[in-house]
Amino acid sequence: MLVVPSVLDAVTVHADGALCTRVATLSPENGRWPTQVRIQGLPPGLTPGSLRASLLQGPPGLTVRDIRTGFDVQLPPEVDLPAEHRALEEAQEALARLTTETEQVQKEFEALRKLGPSFLKPKAGEAPREASPTAVLALGAFLDTELAALHVRKLELERRQRDAWAEVELRRRRIQEGSSAVRGQRAVLYRAATLTLSELGSVEGTARLALEYAVKGARWLPGYELRMPRSLDGGTLRMRASLLQHTGEDWTGVKLSLSTAELHRRADVPELKALRIGRRQPPPARSGWREPPPGLDELFAGYDAASSRAPLPPPPPKAQAKPEPPSVSAPPPAPRPGSSRSTGAFPVVSAPPPPPAAAPMRSMARGGGESLRKKRVAKEVMAEPEAPAEMDDALMDMSEEESSLGGFGGAALQQDEAEPLAGLELGGGLLDYGALELGAADQPSRRGKLQPQPTHTQELLALTALHIQVDIAALLLVRQRSGEAGALPPPPPWTVPPRESSPHFDYRYDVEARMDVPSDGHWHTVSVFSAPVGLTAEYLCVPSVEPRVFRSVKVENRTPHALLAGPVDVTLGDEFLMSSPLPTLAPGATQRLGLGVEESLKVSRNTRFDEASGGVFGGATVLTHRVSLEVANRLGRPVTVELRERVPVVPPGEKDIKVEEAEVKPPWRAPTPLPGEVPVEGERAWRVTLQPGEKQTLDASWNVKIPSSKMLQGGNRRT
Repeated sequence: MLVVPSVLDAVTVHADGALCTRVATLSPENGRWPTQVRIQGLPPGLTPGSLRASLLQGPPGLTVRDIRTGFDVQLPPEVDLPAEHRALEEAQEALARLTTETEQVQKEFEALRKLGPSFLKPKAGEAPREASPTAVLALGAFLDTELAALHVRKLELERRQRDAWAEVELRRRRIQEGSSAVRGQRAVLYRAATLTLSELGSVEGTARLALEYAVKGARWLPGYELRMPRSLDGGTLRMRASLLQHTGEDWTGVKLSLSTAELHRRADVPELKALRIGRRQPPPARSGWREPPPGLDELFAGYDAASSRAPLPPPPPKAQAKPEPPSVSAPPPAPRPGSSRSTGAFPVVSAPPPPPAAAPMRSMARGGGESLRKKRVAKEVMAEPEAPAEMDDALMDMSEEESSLGGFGGAALQQDEAEPLAGLELGGGLLDYGALELGAADQPSRRGKLQPQPTHTQELLALTALHIQVDIAALLLVRQRSGEAGALPPPPPWTVPPRESSPHFDYRYDVEARMDVPSDGHWHTVSVFSAPVGLTAEYLCVPSVEPRVFRSVKVENRTPHALLAGPVDVTLGDEFLMSSPLPTLAPGATQRLGLGVEESLKVSRNTRFDEASGGVFGGATVLTHRVSLEVANRLGRPVTVELRERVPVVPPGEKDIKVEEAEVKPPWRAPTPLPGEVPVEGERAWRVTLQPGEKQTLDASWNVKIPSSKMLQGGNRRT
């Protein structure tokens, strides 16, 4: 089997995962094309039923006939360890050396401190001995000199020891904060794909294969960047995206696309049923299904006769499994075909052998064509004796998870291989030909018939043959973390998930340039494309609510894409202004984006209220309201300001109240709300243009007539 190197070429990030595409180049060997190729290095979080293979370029007649998933173990030599791991080991060695030197200096320091002149107490009746002052002073000077030198050396070693501790912690944090794709043990477990190609003769040239698979643990959120000059006349809007992925595989130099669709949603063509009027008839037979031909068992008579005369296979090597201890109990009953039980250190699956496409993979994993060094390292990475129970649990969790997925776009009907299928009921699973397989010749109840393919059986066989128990926990942790939203870092402020802002349509955004996104579980910002939009600056004020003037800009979407809701970072000139939420903009739609308060525009509001009698006989009360606004421009450029007031509105069915607009200078108008804005009844707006340093006064008055015997609820004053 030929192992073909591949590179990750394109990634489409969905709302709940990612679809990755790898490209491999295949060349003929000795003038002939291989019938089986193997692509290794796939991420461990790969969804088992999502593999798709296609031919991008190649000679005529070359097709991909089958694809199967498995596992691959990479055992890098010592010189291929990551640089951070080697730096950590060197820092730990330096710390240990400095710690030993510090302890030795401390012992010398304590020993010197114990030195000093000692004076013996004379016995009774004896004269005291004479002591030389010169010797005592010389000893004291010697101790002072040596202790001072040791103290200086001790301080230097303690300083270097603290620096070594800091270096070790730095290396550890770099490994912890690094990518999960390069973090791991020295024996790393990956996924692998085995492709079966059509047989060709001697053909020249090369072929390019594309392998597509789905992974969990990837999300994206839309965002924007708005750059405008300080005069607010024009600007550019650029769409960005916040990406997070912890799939166990770094995306380096990939063609990135962002999709709002759900990755694991079925996309089958709906079947429209006809409604007939008349006598009831039996439902027509569904097309695409044919019963097995008669005499199917006679086709395998020669195979059965040859199998009965075949010699028994040789026993497996001793390094493959640990022998069971002798037992005095009765031997266990023979398992049924397809059942599984655990013996020794590894579970032994008593299932039929895999088809020819998977046999070379298993033989290679058992040691065929492998070096003695790889076998030796494989024995060293085996877990402790209690690992088989953990591996059984891991295999059980994996099989349950893969069976619950039902296959990516495959048959949702997953049946136990241990139970022979006596009768098949025609359903949607048996019409999904991509998820069916032809039974092997040594399966009497299945051979010659299409059956739903169990997605986990071959992978459990391959995993058992690999004898790897160290990285199974890491594999399951990566797959489990991909579905845990609570372990993810918080998203950026004002962000909205794509499925919430676009629940009724699916769209894909293509990033302009190739991008790098590490698999570290943190948010990364990438630039998507520059959106041509129309930007119209506005200054808006509602003096009756707030006398300050607010800046805003009308954003018109002139792109063929829908701009999803998300945060927009506004930059005026060279200074960052603020972050504001942008609503969803359909193509051609317009929305208003607030930019904060403009302190250089001042507005003051004065009101006056008069109440008088009116009508022919004085049976009515006239309430006159006068509003005067004064607006001043202290900017160095002309601006257009919109000021809004609200005139009282008569409730429907009320005939005793009348509202009349009296004098308005300059004239105002009823504003037109933008799509998505709630219209306000009785709202009026002035639009005035002010030159630098100019002031203008706006006046308006209206009359409210009510019966003299009544009063407005809350008071007649309405300004």
